[in-house]
Amino acid sequence: MSTQMLNDRTFDATNVAKVPASTRTMSYGGVVLKTLVLLVFTVIAATFGWHNALRWFSPTSGLLFFAGYIVLMMLTFAAVRNPGAAALAGLVYAVLMGGWMGAISRVYESYYEGIVGQAVFTSLCVFLACLLLYGSRIVKVTNKFAGMVIGATVGLVFLYLVAWIFAIFGVRFVFWDQPTSLGIGLAIAIALVAALTLFLDFAVIERGVDAGAPKGFEWYCAYGVQSTLVWLYVEILRVIALLRGS
Repeated sequence: MSTQMLNDRTFDATNVAKVPASTRTMSYGGVVLKTLVLLVFTVIAATFGWHNALRWFSPTSGLLFFAGYIVLMMLTFAAVRNPGAAALAGLVYAVLMGGWMGAISRVYESYYEGIVGQAVFTSLCVFLACLLLYGSRIVKVTNKFAGMVIGATVGLVFLYLVAWIFAIFGVRFVFWDQPTSLGIGLAIAIALVAALTLFLDFAVIERGVDAGAPKGFEWYCAYGVQSTLVWLYVEILRVIALLRGS
């Protein structure tokens, strides 16, 4: 989750010291460019995952994907501890998560034709809406707002972890993946938290640019935005699937 990376401690002196010194400072254009680079790698990996989905999913794939989730979390923590390694960590994250996204998207598409296109379009619209709302100052990121979003995100991380551990042993949370009112409501709530996380990302990036943070933080911020966008897409995909399944 990007809140592990982009928060009020992102540009502390200890973190700044871990980024290669540069006479240039981070810019909005630099963050956008590097985010696009990571997303390109994500799409390339997703294409590979799409074509190999049927071979990857099996009765034992749950344990494999759980291990992959742990690796992704370790990459994020490694980037948090050493922001200078964010470029490499972000690329590895893009490849691993992209492959998983492509595979799971293929599975959803096999059940609901056209759902991937719907999810991609909706994710793009949500991102642009959040950017517009933040840029026009209609939504302001206060300490209370940030605390609520971070608290909700931490709770969801725990929920994901518990659900996957139970899934390994064949125990499914019915309310989690069934097209019931509770299941759909929970899925929408999670997607909403993912969208609200974008506002935190924008605020941290703005703070870094205004403070003249080192150029190397562009990769760090791009990694954070990428992870939020991936999360947003996956949750929107699940919301649409539940709505169509109902």
